[in-house]
Amino acid sequence: MPSEHVPTSVRPEPLAELGSYYGTYRGKTAYARETSAGSWQVKVHDPTNRLAGHDGWLMLGTGWSTLPEACAATGLR
Repeated sequence: MPSEHVPTSVRPEPLAELGSYYGTYRGKTAYARETSAGSWQVKVHDPTNRLAGHDGWLMLGTGWSTLPEACAATGLR
């Protein structure tokens, strides 16, 4: 069915452009991503850490409103 025949209430909303950033944390690969508009989380890849998930990523924190705040709070470079 062409989209012009689909009621507005069931059309998918366009996705917001969310940010991401790869850097380092204490010499290890780190990743910051915007999980929703204005909410950032930071993870570090440390497969030798027993607290890391099955994929080797360890959550350093979440909930910062900007990337600079997340970097300052976690030491992400």
